[in-house]
Amino acid sequence: MSIVTGPIFQLAWVVHDIDAAEREFTERYGVDEWVRMPRMRFGPDTCRYRGAPADYTIDSSLGYAGGQQLELIAPVSGANLYTEALAQSGPGLHHVAWVPDDFDAALAQARAAGAEIVQHCAVAEMGMEFVYLPGGPLGSYIELLRLPADARTLFDSMIPNGYLNPWSQCR
Repeated sequence: MSIVTGPIFQLAWVVHDIDAAEREFTERYGVDEWVRMPRMRFGPDTCRYRGAPADYTIDSSLGYAGGQQLELIAPVSGANLYTEALAQSGPGLHHVAWVPDDFDAALAQARAAGAEIVQHCAVAEMGMEFVYLPGGPLGSYIELLRLPADARTLFDSMIPNGYLNPWSQCR
């Protein structure tokens, strides 16, 4: 049985140089606008990495290729899944993300199936939560996202005209 259904919400890359990555996607692949979120801090009270409290900072940038959200992540400080990926294999595709209809049920199903929760963070001020599961033979990680109404509204405001985010397409 599938943990999630519906379209992929996001593709994300981990990079050393977020400026260069934005330019590449803009010049070669037509991503017109980026929303930069510099110095996002995730602390030990709301984030765990490989089972232990985590304290790290990243730069993140969001853009859309048509209706597909893209994220670029550049680690700034602290140990986390992004620094681990860069150290092991360098820049590249890091994760594929879904927004399950029922985040708690999807997470419980993943745990019941024996999936390791590699990183788990909450963004309390937004009511957002995300977990990473190993991709196994797929290579990259799988991200499950809890996106409350305010976060969905924010992402809806970023999508190019003529496109919809997955939660709008499936209702």
